[in-house]
Amino acid sequence: MSTKNDERAIKVEFGRTIKNKRKQKRLTQEELSEIVGITEVYLRDLERGSYTATWIICLKICAALNIDLKDIQEKYIVPEITEQQKKQELKKNKKIEVSGLNANSPRNFVKND
Repeated sequence: MSTKNDERAIKVEFGRTIKNKRKQKRLTQEELSEIVGITEVYLRDLERGSYTATWIICLKICAALNIDLKDIQEKYIVPEITEQQKKQELKKNKKIEVSGLNANSPRNFVKND
């Protein structure tokens, strides 16, 4: 499960990508919002990372700005998923280590003289 900070960072970075691509194409927020079919205020909030775009809006923005969805996935989603998978593996390994010890298991003690 991702943290709120992870999600916020993804939204902010995605918003920066939208803004940079929009500016490269010399489009105003008003023009891009008309193309995509959203309000200028909503686009501004997306660019700031204040909101998460719906899947359809994300597709429309990426199409309008020639953003490859694979690039978005590799840049923002894959690293987060990989990190979450690593955390899950660590949790599993800790559970295995802890569950391997119980009250009835034999213990080897070294007596120091």
